[in-house]
Amino acid sequence: MVKLGNKAAGSVVKLKENGTPVDYIVVHQGLPGSMYDASCNGSWLLRKEIAEKRQWHVSNTNGYDNTGINAYLNGDWLDRFESSIRAKIKQVKLPYCPGGSKVGSVNSGSNGMSTRVFPLSYFETGQQDTYNALEDGSKLDYFISGRSSAACAKRIAYFNGSATTWGLRTFYPPSSTIGSRTHTVNASGDRGYVSGSDGPATFDGLRPAMILPVDLWVTDDGTVTTNTAPTMPPTITVPAQVNGGSTVTISWGTSTDAEDNLEGYKAERSLDGGTTWAQIYQGSAQSAAGTVPFGSESVMYRVKAYDAEGLESGWKTSGQVTVINNTAPTVPGHITVPEQVRGGGPLVISWGASSDGENNLAGYSLERQVDGGEWAVIYTGDQLSFTDQITKGWQTVAYRVRAYDSHSAYSGFASSETRQVNNNTPPAITCDPASGTNLGVKSEGFEVPYSVADEEGDGVTVTEAVDGAAWRAFAVELGAENRFVLGGVDFMKLLNGRHTLSITADDGVSSAVHSLSFTKSVTAASVTLAQPMAADGPIGVCVLAVSGFIPLDADFTVEVANNANDEAPAWEDCTAAVRGGVNYAFENKAAANGFAFNFRLKAERGGSGIGGYITSVQGGFQ
Repeated sequence: MVKLGNKAAGSVVKLKENGTPVDYIVVHQGLPGSMYDASCNGSWLLRKEIAEKRQWHVSNTNGYDNTGINAYLNGDWLDRFESSIRAKIKQVKLPYCPGGSKVGSVNSGSNGMSTRVFPLSYFETGQQDTYNALEDGSKLDYFISGRSSAACAKRIAYFNGSATTWGLRTFYPPSSTIGSRTHTVNASGDRGYVSGSDGPATFDGLRPAMILPVDLWVTDDGTVTTNTAPTMPPTITVPAQVNGGSTVTISWGTSTDAEDNLEGYKAERSLDGGTTWAQIYQGSAQSAAGTVPFGSESVMYRVKAYDAEGLESGWKTSGQVTVINNTAPTVPGHITVPEQVRGGGPLVISWGASSDGENNLAGYSLERQVDGGEWAVIYTGDQLSFTDQITKGWQTVAYRVRAYDSHSAYSGFASSETRQVNNNTPPAITCDPASGTNLGVKSEGFEVPYSVADEEGDGVTVTEAVDGAAWRAFAVELGAENRFVLGGVDFMKLLNGRHTLSITADDGVSSAVHSLSFTKSVTAASVTLAQPMAADGPIGVCVLAVSGFIPLDADFTVEVANNANDEAPAWEDCTAAVRGGVNYAFENKAAANGFAFNFRLKAERGGSGIGGYITSVQGGFQ
């Protein structure tokens, strides 16, 4: 759009008459001369074609100010224009010859005739020879002075397709008696007049003129409007990275409109560097989203504002952005969250690896949702697991993970189930040594002292276990000392090697485990009776059976005595009899403190390193 005042003389603009655009010629810009009042300073427009044939007046008169043609132009004719333009047509004071005398004079300047729509004068059309006319104006820039063919051509006007005479506001002649003789421009563009003999009220062709303010606007199609176009959007924002096949959101700054009738914006996209454009949005929002086709080499955007009357601002155009034709990674194969989630404790979340078609997988983004609220990113990186810290008091927690590549293209989410958070505090086991301690090598039974506490004071059941097998289970007294005893036959039953002790405290909701390890290393064993077995008389024969497993290369001996109460018993080797499963006859026949039976058994691992064990020793004597 341009300002009306910037249109050169001879330019054609459009005014709507009863809603229909009609051509008007810009015939002058500014004041034509010193005869004119300052109100005449503006853009002078003249209807390009003759509108109609009209009477000068219903009776003969040579004063234009009192004619019917003047009343018609400033009444019914003025109403043809739309209200916004009608309000802008200037009230001016024109030079004119008042009626009432046969000679007449010219009133000019501030004494000019007050009007809005008017015929031009004889002198304003460039016909500046006197030709029985008083000088009631100055030549307008569009016209050429004189009667040359070029000058006449400028004045020719048409009515219904034919060159036709059109009337002026200058009456003719000033020296005649009062009548209706007026100057005209004939069909050849030369001077002419209509005399009283042609009819008392003849004016001929009506070609209205008017003066408009220079600050009105002219649209691209030439329409004069009082409305101004909105300002160009001040900014347009396009992502620095655009991925082919993905949704791209652009935004722009707010335009302003002097008439406060901003209607909206039009946004367009070009995929060929600005050669061709396609509209992607029209509306009142200040952002638009759309998919850039995969395979596009580049993209650029532009946006303009428009108002309620269809006037548009200029385009605000973005820079050209290279399109990255990259595919997103695949969704991680799974996400694993433990079923048991403890408030105040750690939680390990893991997920499956993704793949990427361009081999540019960069990492994973893990999000957490607490109590059904918003999702929040808690980890980004290239690992396949993350240890989260669960805040005590949370009721539920869920996780989801997605992969991303070096171009920030994201896969879809792999989502976990929602887990309930256990906010119960597990029992506390106090034990020295600490959980996980290796107690070293043990060759005989031992015991471990410990105590149990519970923050909520719940009843606690303790289970003691060896190598995962329950050893003892009981309701523990909170705070009291307990002892995990592993000795005697229980210890003997364990094979040599590494073993694990575990103390598990369970309050019915949560549990705690204290684990210890040790290595049993027993390569020799001995068995005897704590007290000899007394007899009523001499003991001459005994029999013994050893149950268990004694490797053949073990150093194995069994000795018996029938005077076991003596200070120095007579021990006799009966190993062969025990191995053979036969009776053994004692050689000793004397007992200072009375006859009494005892045995002593020794077994030690042989060169093969094969271990053995003894489960029982049975026998008798007589």
